[in-house]
Amino acid sequence: MKSRNIYIIIAILTVFTFGCATSKSFYKKGQKLESAGLIQEAANNYYVALQKNRNNVDAQIGLKGSGQAVLNNFLQEFALAKGSGQKKAAIQAWDIAMDYNKKVEKVGVKLNVPDFYKQDYQSIKSLYLDELYEEGLALMDEEKYKEAEAKFTQISRLDPDFQDAKELLDLAYVQPLYEKGVAAFENEKYREAFGDFVKIEKRSPNYRETGVLKNSALELGTFTIALLPFENSTPISNLESKISAYSLEALTSVQDPFLKIVDRDHMQLILEEQKLGLTGIIDENSAVTVGELIGAQAIVTGTVLGFEQQSGRPQSSAREGYEQYKVKQLDKETNKYYYETKYKKTSYKEFTNSNRVTVSFQFKVISLKTGEVMLSKIVDKETSDSVNYGEYAGDLSLLYPSTMRGVNTSSSAKKQLNNLINANRQLKSVDELSNLVFQDVSKLMKSDIEKLMLDLVK
Repeated sequence: MKSRNIYIIIAILTVFTFGCATSKSFYKKGQKLESAGLIQEAANNYYVALQKNRNNVDAQIGLKGSGQAVLNNFLQEFALAKGSGQKKAAIQAWDIAMDYNKKVEKVGVKLNVPDFYKQDYQSIKSLYLDELYEEGLALMDEEKYKEAEAKFTQISRLDPDFQDAKELLDLAYVQPLYEKGVAAFENEKYREAFGDFVKIEKRSPNYRETGVLKNSALELGTFTIALLPFENSTPISNLESKISAYSLEALTSVQDPFLKIVDRDHMQLILEEQKLGLTGIIDENSAVTVGELIGAQAIVTGTVLGFEQQSGRPQSSAREGYEQYKVKQLDKETNKYYYETKYKKTSYKEFTNSNRVTVSFQFKVISLKTGEVMLSKIVDKETSDSVNYGEYAGDLSLLYPSTMRGVNTSSSAKKQLNNLINANRQLKSVDELSNLVFQDVSKLMKSDIEKLMLDLVK
């Protein structure tokens, strides 16, 4: 235990010594560069030395001097730009100087920024803000909103509380969106208008008539689809109810604010009020009448055209393998015992089974204004599940596969056999597969109707 602790201490000291040596090497390189008059390069090396070891006092002293010289050069560039009246260039030079100052401060070295520089910066910044503000107002008057937004964004970065620049920045963003949204609304492009008004509300919730127009666009653009009872052309009962349930679940999960789905239960209530029923009302002609009664613009009909389920029978077969064992042997030359690895024949069982379900389903989306079939598709879908596993009564760690030449001790063959014995043995039933295949069909129908909605509501 003591020897282990000694090794740990030696390892820690080795890492620490290496870290310090690295820091020292950067410091020494910085010294040479500084002696050669390469101040900025020297400062960079002192900075890296302190990144490696914040307690390197020599590097701190080196960076304090060379870093101050670098900062002074940046500040002089600021002063030159200010003196020549280049406001933007002066601001940019100041930002570079301050970024450098913050960078050095992160490794524990504080540099000095004379107060007169700070005063000069405030003075030039004030003039620059006034200039940007006037330019932004002029661009707003010219309805050049994108350019005006860029000006007010610069102002917000320099001084978030400068006059009413924040409000003007929001206005420069929302006004063109508002005009675009209103134009889309007037051209009955309700989805486009709705999207613009949503963006405006996120930035400026109470801007003009945004809320009213957004709600109006949603109301006018809403497209209601009634999901009628499906038919079943197969001899297997209740398939139409199952796929209808999955279809309703899929369609009601569509993330489209303009799509409204009316299901069977709601339709039944409305039709009962009209002293009608859904029984028998599933052909395309009468569906139009039903749709009109329930206030839909289109209806979805569907028919299960075919359905097949195949339950497999489990198959098993005996496989030859080898079991490893050890035999104690005496080495006559050394008179010492050793263990020899040997293999003896054994067997394990391999099992296979599979289930499969196929369905053919047709659905149609029919317009209630024209009776036109807006979308018609036959979906053929198959899903299956299979298992392939092995069983062995003995110790799996000692079991090896066989070849025509005998035992196969390769690691890949052993791994493959282990995977077979440990493989999944739970086979999905045909009922489970039926649910999955109906879910898949419903998702495909959902995807097609989502695409149709993008064409119907622009």
